[in-house]
Amino acid sequence: MQILFISILAKCGVFTHVRELALYMKKRGLQPVIGLIHNPNTARLFKLTKRDMEGMVESLQGLDYFCYESDEELVNIVENLKIDLIHAHSPIVLSAAISASRRLNIPYVMTLHGTASWSRLHGEALREAKGIIAIGPEVAMSAGPEFQNRIKIIFNGVDIAHYRPSDIRIGNEPLRILWMGRTNGPAAKGVTYLAKAIRVLRKKGITIEAKVLGHALGADIGEMEGCGWVHDPLEYLQWSHIVFGRGRALREAMACGNVGFLIGQGYGGMVKRNWFEEGKSPILSASPKHGYAELDSLKIVKDIQLLNQRRDILEAARNAARKIAEENFDIQRMVDETFFVYEEALQRHATTGHTIAGGAN
Repeated sequence: MQILFISILAKCGVFTHVRELALYMKKRGLQPVIGLIHNPNTARLFKLTKRDMEGMVESLQGLDYFCYESDEELVNIVENLKIDLIHAHSPIVLSAAISASRRLNIPYVMTLHGTASWSRLHGEALREAKGIIAIGPEVAMSAGPEFQNRIKIIFNGVDIAHYRPSDIRIGNEPLRILWMGRTNGPAAKGVTYLAKAIRVLRKKGITIEAKVLGHALGADIGEMEGCGWVHDPLEYLQWSHIVFGRGRALREAMACGNVGFLIGQGYGGMVKRNWFEEGKSPILSASPKHGYAELDSLKIVKDIQLLNQRRDILEAARNAARKIAEENFDIQRMVDETFFVYEEALQRHATTGHTIAGGAN
């Protein structure tokens, strides 16, 4: 089966998600090809530099990929490939998915990577898709009631073979704290509260090394070192002991053996194994609307202070974080569930034939 993944060339988790999904589908025996929209407009939108481009292209080694500028160019490229199914990963590429599907009679699946007015903005794409994936319950609900019975919720997985702890054990070195993510607005507030907590701890005489990896637009990072965006955060995640973040960033961090603290618009504290008991899949958003506490820098101070004083608890929590990742975040589960969506989509396409614009599947 040859799968075309179409997505965006951007410094974000969607790019990483598509790359890793393609790699693991290849290991499964499929033939993935990645098509990335790239033109002057998207380059400006995503603020891509030459160095960014080089880093992202380098990360695609071992995969077949191409860049395209327009829907018409994509259709022309796909016409010369033996594509069985298209998997679209961004609103920006949905028009290309529809064009290729209609003209070449190829079914497509779409993944919703964030909350949006999907039904109002992309109702046509949702209706014509042979499969719809949402990365979480909140994202699924944002698609509107019309599509709920067609959406499959598949949580993001991470490559736990790549994201793994270093072999170096913690000694008496300074506590190393990292915030990692890509946020803005209310979701970035957590970084400001973390920076305040670190300032308080340092005034207490506690030696802490603290870094911000990624982007937290609108946040005051205080005395934390800003490291910007990197295409592979492994080096930083193996350096740190504790990582504050949410979503995919937190999953990658915990796979590397970091104690994971859930922070965003609210505060969830340390991620624990009992959150996942009995098949539960907690929403790692840190949003108060999901039951998480309001941000409180003094609570963060207490949580960090305990782990700094009790290195035995810190080491045990790091080991537990890796176990949580192995049991719940392994990309293989995501790949298996996504492959099942592909099979259903191909069967639906074979049964219903070509989708008529605006019609039901």
